[in-house]
Amino acid sequence: MNQYSWPGNRRCIGFLSVHFDAESFDLRMAAGSSLFGRYSYGRYGLRAGLPRLMGMLARRHIHATFFVPASDARRHPALVRGLVDHGHEVAARGVDLEDFARLGDKEFETLKTSRDVLADITGTMPAGFRAPGGNLSGDTLRHLGELGFLYDSSFQDADYPYRIETEQGRSIVEIPTSFALEDAPVYSARHTHERLMRIWRDEFMANYEEGVLVPLTIHLRGDIGSTRAARTAALENLLEEIQGHENIAFMTGKQLAEHTIKLGLTPEPDPLTAHLPTLKATPYRGDLSVKPI
Repeated sequence: MNQYSWPGNRRCIGFLSVHFDAESFDLRMAAGSSLFGRYSYGRYGLRAGLPRLMGMLARRHIHATFFVPASDARRHPALVRGLVDHGHEVAARGVDLEDFARLGDKEFETLKTSRDVLADITGTMPAGFRAPGGNLSGDTLRHLGELGFLYDSSFQDADYPYRIETEQGRSIVEIPTSFALEDAPVYSARHTHERLMRIWRDEFMANYEEGVLVPLTIHLRGDIGSTRAARTAALENLLEEIQGHENIAFMTGKQLAEHTIKLGLTPEPDPLTAHLPTLKATPYRGDLSVKPI
C-alpha cells in the first residue's frame, strides 16, 4: 500500500528537469575547433534556446531543476548564476558527462569536483545529482551521501520519490524519472514535436489519474532538445494544459527531496546489497542498448 502523500493535498506533482548539456556533449565527438560547425548544437542551446526556455518558464510560473555538467558551468558561469537568480535549482551532472559506472577510484573526486564547481559559481551547494545516461556504480549513492547530496535522480524504478539507506547508514532520496517523459529519445529519432506532445499528453493523463509524479525531462540542445521555437511553443501549450488540471503543482528536485524526508517514511536498503552475489560473478557493464541521455 502506498504511503506517499503530496504536499497541500495535491493530487499530482510535476517535476520539470533540464539537462544543461552544451559543449560537454559535443566535445565527446569533436575537437574544440570543430564546435562552430555541425557540432554547435550545444552552443545553440545556450545562445538561443536558454533565453527562450527561461521566458517560457517565467510565463508559466514554473521553477525547473537544471542538471549542469561542471565543465559547462565553468564555460558559462554567468548563465548558471542566472538560473539561480530566476528561482531555478542547479543540480550536479558530473564534470564532463562521465560514465559513472566506469570511473572506478576516480568517481568520488569527480563527484566532489562537480559539487564544488557549482557551489563556487552559484554560492549554494547543489542538493541533487543525476548520472549521465543513468549509469551509476555500486558506490555512487554512498559517495553522494558522503558529499552531502540530498537526492539522486537517476533511477526509473518507482512512481514516487523514496529514501535509500546506504550501507554506511546514510540516507539519500531517490527521485525517479521516466524514459517515456524525456524529449531526447523522440527527437533523436527525428520525430516531430507533435508526436512527442501526443505521447506526453497520454503519459500525463495516466499519471494524473493515478496521482503519481510526472517527471518531464528536456534538453537545451538544438538537435535532441526542446528549445527550438516550434518545440518550445509545443511544450508551453502542454504545460498550460497540465496546469489547467485541478490540484497539480510543479516542484523542484530539492523541494521534492525535502518533502520526502518530512514524510518520515522508512528508508529502503541500498539496492546494491541484493545484487552483490551476482556482481561478484558478473561485473556490471553499464551498456544497455536503450538508455536515457
